[in-house]
Amino acid sequence: MTKRLQVIDGYFDDNTFYMRSIAGFPLEGRFKAAGLRSLARLIDENEPFSFIMGQNTMIHVPVVLNRQLKQELFMIVEKLEAEKE
Repeated sequence: MTKRLQVIDGYFDDNTFYMRSIAGFPLEGRFKAAGLRSLARLIDENEPFSFIMGQNTMIHVPVVLNRQLKQELFMIVEKLEAEKE
């Protein structure tokens, strides 16, 4: 990947991306390209966006980071799809 991730922290293992945090908030998850693409499509650059993790955890992503977050999700998808080929 030529650009460095700024909002998302995680690592690649085979055809999976393991997410550790978003915007500094802990968020553990294992994602495939299709799931990340679907998630990115849900994000509107001008609307508040939150992740609900389990019963007691909600992560609010500041609207100013939505564009960057969406861009990074698509970058990760591209990398995962390139590794499949």
